[in-house]
Amino acid sequence: MGLACQQCMARNSALCSAMDDKEIDYLFSFAHRVNVGEGAYLLHEEDSSQYVYNLSSGVCTLERLASDGRRQIMAFVYPGDFIGIISGPFYSVSVQALAPVTACRWNMKDLQGLYQSHPILEQKVHEIASRVLAVTMDQLFVLGRKNAVERIAYFLLYIDERQRKFDGHSDSFILPMTRIDIADYLGVTVETVSRAFSSLKSRGYIELSQAWVVTLKDRKGLREISEHISG
Repeated sequence: MGLACQQCMARNSALCSAMDDKEIDYLFSFAHRVNVGEGAYLLHEEDSSQYVYNLSSGVCTLERLASDGRRQIMAFVYPGDFIGIISGPFYSVSVQALAPVTACRWNMKDLQGLYQSHPILEQKVHEIASRVLAVTMDQLFVLGRKNAVERIAYFLLYIDERQRKFDGHSDSFILPMTRIDIADYLGVTVETVSRAFSSLKSRGYIELSQAWVVTLKDRKGLREISEHISG
């Protein structure tokens, strides 16, 4: 099978799981494999939006730079997520690899040409794009209505859910992003992130090792914190 699709971490994603092996073979006959090292960029804001990507392994950030040079992380993307699906001629975000990343790349013109013969493909692509937008809207709500500890509780539950689909962990997992990444995602300082983690740890909700391994000791309590709306 082209590009070892059966072994790909994205094979059970919203897009690929809707297609049988023959359809997958056809779709990926148009694909090119792209490998990006840790810290490198898959694409840059303002680049021509001629390609779309399906992440096969690794984790990336979707980020933008403000006029003053500060970075805002819009989302974290995982295997199975499509990147680069926009309506305009240029990308509106940059995509950076948090660890070595493998992705499948299509020319947007080739992908659009497949929509007529495979309408389910267009439907699934738009569903995935809508999901990324929904996550971004959730983030805006979190930034606007919650304090730092509530934001971190929300963040940990979100990352736990995303990563569980691919590594099958129980209650412990390694965070692929740094404190700086988390701060740029949640709109707080690095010091605030550290204090919030320390607060959750001291209150018995989590354990946190020096290797950046998080153990969720009280999921119910974390969820109650994350769902609280500060006044």
